[in-house]
Amino acid sequence: MDISDASKINIIEIEVAELEMEPKKRRRRRRRRTRSKTISASSPVGESSVACDDSTCATVSLSSDDLSTGTTQNQRRKNSQKKKTKIPQNRKNEQEVSVEEQSKYIALDCEMVGVGHQGKQSSVARITLVDWNGRIVWDEFVQQEQEVTDYRTFVSGVTQLDVEDATLTLQECQNHVKKIITGKILVGHALKNDLRALGLTHPWEATRDTAKYEPFMQIRFDDKILWPRKLKHLALEKLEREIQRKGEPHSAYEDAAAAMDLYRLVRTKWEKVMDYKIKKTNEIESRHI
Repeated sequence: MDISDASKINIIEIEVAELEMEPKKRRRRRRRRTRSKTISASSPVGESSVACDDSTCATVSLSSDDLSTGTTQNQRRKNSQKKKTKIPQNRKNEQEVSVEEQSKYIALDCEMVGVGHQGKQSSVARITLVDWNGRIVWDEFVQQEQEVTDYRTFVSGVTQLDVEDATLTLQECQNHVKKIITGKILVGHALKNDLRALGLTHPWEATRDTAKYEPFMQIRFDDKILWPRKLKHLALEKLEREIQRKGEPHSAYEDAAAAMDLYRLVRTKWEKVMDYKIKKTNEIESRHI
């Protein structure tokens, strides 16, 4: 055997080894994601799978892509913990809410991937639900019925591996989400987009959309019409929390937790407004009976 033949054999052996490693990597990532969800779900009240205090939960993405980079994730968690030690002044005056009352609220956020021509059509790829205290209630990736032409990873945080490892169809996810949010007050930012992508609806009187809450909105032009502000800007201003950081993908968990915390800041005032709207709506409807 000459030297050139030996080189060919070595190259083939390396390629086979790499092929054998890929399934192992997928299984390892899947176990990590499952373990993270299990820890979060089993945490008792007042605790979480990540460090958090009463007012806010450490904003750490739980996507499998993040979990595969242990050093970066640990450093991000440490930085997040440092930022969360200071409770915003307006948060200290938050009214206490009983455990029973807390159970009535759930926050939703979805991340999308692109399908169809040039990936312009959006399809739900990740669905995350968190409770009053920012603990994950449900977090799943969604199987795609169409070929993904743009994973939008730089924004969504969703990777090809996440989609390939997904075990639930959109229909199964719809049924599960519907079961969780039925009878709850649903919190989120631009909820109309998430619900439309999921093919679900929710009663307006039980919806709290931080993009449509007037004190959170801004006047963009001279016509005095209110426009929604970005969640990242509201979180920075109201919660003193940095989310959707430049150069980092979004996290459905992070966004849902931020929306819930924004609602908690203004819950008392917001509920008074909702009570008034519901009362007026009922009065108008009763006149037409």
